[in-house]
Amino acid sequence: MTRTLFVVLACAAAALSSASCGGTDKGNRATGGGDTGSGTTGGGGTDSGTTGSGDASGGDTGGGATSGTGAQPGAGEQFSVDAQGGTFTADDGFTIEVPPGAVNENTVITIQRIDEAPEGAVGPMYVLGPEGLTFERPITLTLPITVELRAELGESAVLGAYGFTAQEGSDDFAPLARHDVSRDSVVTETDRLSRIYPGMILATPMASLHRYPSALAADASFLYFASGGTEDVATGDNNDGFIYRVRLGTAEAEAMIPADPDPKALWVNDSHVYWASGGDDDPVIPSALRRVDKATLEVETLAQIGYVVSVIGDASALYFGDGDGENLFTMPLDGGEPAVLASGAGRPAYLAQDAENLYWTGGAATNKVYKVAKAGGEVTVIADNEAEPAGIAVDAEFVYWANAGDGGVFKAPIAGGQKTLIHRGDSMAGLALRGSTLFSTDTRGNRSVNAHDLESNRTVLLAFGQPVPWRVIAPEGQGVFWSNAGDYRYQGQVASYHAP
Repeated sequence: MTRTLFVVLACAAAALSSASCGGTDKGNRATGGGDTGSGTTGGGGTDSGTTGSGDASGGDTGGGATSGTGAQPGAGEQFSVDAQGGTFTADDGFTIEVPPGAVNENTVITIQRIDEAPEGAVGPMYVLGPEGLTFERPITLTLPITVELRAELGESAVLGAYGFTAQEGSDDFAPLARHDVSRDSVVTETDRLSRIYPGMILATPMASLHRYPSALAADASFLYFASGGTEDVATGDNNDGFIYRVRLGTAEAEAMIPADPDPKALWVNDSHVYWASGGDDDPVIPSALRRVDKATLEVETLAQIGYVVSVIGDASALYFGDGDGENLFTMPLDGGEPAVLASGAGRPAYLAQDAENLYWTGGAATNKVYKVAKAGGEVTVIADNEAEPAGIAVDAEFVYWANAGDGGVFKAPIAGGQKTLIHRGDSMAGLALRGSTLFSTDTRGNRSVNAHDLESNRTVLLAFGQPVPWRVIAPEGQGVFWSNAGDYRYQGQVASYHAP
């Protein structure tokens, strides 16, 4: 007896960019037994022209001839497979690999096309039917990625794409467990037939319709951010802004302070949120370093000085940058007389720290990356002749920074030495480090949020087409958060990303 499987093969325009059903002219065939190499790809994907019927987990198929032949995709075409398995490859690279033992009788697969794909798709959607039909062993699917990006990815960069599928009769799509992604495809597995497409995890907005949100901070309960507020709280002074907090996992942002002149940097500890108040020219309000009590929402001004553009702290002290005077200062957590740690510091808008030292970038003012001991002393130039260095991060061995001018993300030894290119984007801005993963934002080109695996030297685009991704943080044990400035006033947002 022969079972007939109706497979609907859909080519859809990707929701985030244009896509096509083009591709190379690939064969549609099945081959006989032996080690086929159709198992786990280790993240590099598989050649969609490769045929075979090996175990989906790799290795020897256990011998035996494999049946299965069929025509190219199109309405009414057929692909035959039996208990020994087989492989079907479409013109666009979509491949079905049925391992031996997945079906126990002759099976005919018929193929048609549709023209829709869910939001987040980066390639065509395929509807495999009849929906709900299960296999004794998982089948392997190669899903082509056809999305067109504004900027070409580097050789070591891929999209953070997964194979998405839905239960029978449901439009609730979820990523499949296996996602061996390469530059042009995702290899995944399923044990049943359903709709499936290559897509990316969508970021979750935690706050929307804000005026140019920028600085971010987080504790165990809340995400904090600075913005110019929403249109319904506009004061009439375009320089005014607020410090907000939103409980993790929600989207209800609460303003913690009254309107304040251009808040632009944040740091939090257990009791307070500290921020850089940018000052105002009409009327003249000096720039300041301020804090708000998390429990009482009482606001204090700790220092008025220059043009404060950054703040960071530890258990005993605060450190902040003055963009006008090009100085880096320190002062006690509860206020006091600021002391200069470094002069001629450029525009120190981005800071990082370890137990002993502070690190910063001088921006276009100096095009240098610096280090100085928290206790004071000589300033060390880690890198010079950079192109508008911006975001910065540090671990036990290296300093990492992002260049807005040439799109480079680099690292250099803390102890001194040559710099190494990690990633080349268009105009890199924010950086955040968690473990061996460095996160970055690119404000132009693909407008992407990226995860750089420092051990494998591989970059995954977590999101692209973002409305000017700016700052990014990656708190330990949590997701990744970034601020999108927005292309227009009151179009900014704060986003949360959690991979499976």
